[in-house]
Amino acid sequence: LPIYKSVFAYAVETACDKNGWILGYSVHPGNLHDSRTFQSLYEKIKNIGIETLIADAGYKTPAIAKLLLDDGVKPLFPYKRPMTKEGFFRKYEYVYDEYFDSYICPNDQLLTYRTTNRDGYREYKSCGETCASCPHLSQCTQSKDHVKVVTRHIWEPYMEICEEIRHTLGMKELYSKRKETIERIFGTSLRIFFAGVAT
Repeated sequence: LPIYKSVFAYAVETACDKNGWILGYSVHPGNLHDSRTFQSLYEKIKNIGIETLIADAGYKTPAIAKLLLDDGVKPLFPYKRPMTKEGFFRKYEYVYDEYFDSYICPNDQLLTYRTTNRDGYREYKSCGETCASCPHLSQCTQSKDHVKVVTRHIWEPYMEICEEIRHTLGMKELYSKRKETIERIFGTSLRIFFAGVAT
């Protein structure tokens, strides 16, 4: 007999208000990331007078931040842990110098702009010869040529505005209300789905 495997072949994105009332939804293939499907849902709800849009970490991208801020909507995203290897410097330890458009590493050396990749990230690179003798090299890069690369999205200023919003007084308490609204809706829909499967 053939063996059938149950999989989620689609995903439903849902938006609700502060009282838990559903404002809109969109359905997408399950293999698409939330950040790729956000605009479809947003188009359905953007004209209802949104002041602050609270979303989880899956939507915390430069493109979504720009879209919302350009529309006059205040994005409220959660803290997202830096995806850095254990024992290596975090990105925030490389300080961006806006005037000279360069980064300064923890050893006070410059990483200068070299190119912008196809994903919209500007690449800043160090001098391999200088880095080769740096006492912090093992905490910085494992590249064979000793060159450290730090990237900065062309819309990074929008992400910085989002971080300022996140640190604004009262925003932490506002974000915590997600568990009382949209997360409750997700829980209810899953219970209905599995009840339907069982019958």
